[in-house]
Amino acid sequence: MKIVSYNIHKGMDDNNVFTLNKIIRYLKELDADIICLQEVLYNQFALLKQSLKVDGIFAANINKPTLMYGIATLSKNEILYNEHIFLKSKGEQRGFLHTNIFSECCCIDVINTHLGLDKGERKEQLSQIIDYTNRLQKSKVICGDFNEKNIFISIFNDSAVYTNNQSIATFEKSNARIDYILVDKSLGIYKYKLDKINLSDHYPIIVDIKLN
Repeated sequence: MKIVSYNIHKGMDDNNVFTLNKIIRYLKELDADIICLQEVLYNQFALLKQSLKVDGIFAANINKPTLMYGIATLSKNEILYNEHIFLKSKGEQRGFLHTNIFSECCCIDVINTHLGLDKGERKEQLSQIIDYTNRLQKSKVICGDFNEKNIFISIFNDSAVYTNNQSIATFEKSNARIDYILVDKSLGIYKYKLDKINLSDHYPIIVDIKLN
């Protein structure tokens, strides 16, 4: 099963040039089973879902008449269940999206998130996510933009560390690895890849997993 995590920066590159059509073409070629996106507008999610011909859930962390903005999870396979949870936030409202996805490989719980900009805020938000995932019974994956380096959760393998790719930055502006795919230890990690494409201000990360 191939999983992608990608902050698409509202479909713009780091110079704020519109790139959504190129992102759609890239994701089509990538042909991933699960795509976890951050910084997505609702109309962009609708276009992505239609263009990629996949199942999908959008979670609006910000929901105003003029702005529906948040995170989205897309899947080749059926999404059996979803829940959007708001995280305690000092600044911009943050949250995570839980989806339960069935495939021939396995049935897994996927957490897609985008954490805040304040360090204390992120610590509390991560604690909320861990408490939530501890209640889940199936194999789990946590994906997203954590806005922080050196995230560690003992019951998960950091796919970059596991494959010795932890020195590769996912956010070039600060030369930092702040995007993660954290994988339950019941799942095997077979490949980690980062594509250095300039379609956002982040790079997408791609991980191949399989039930051990």
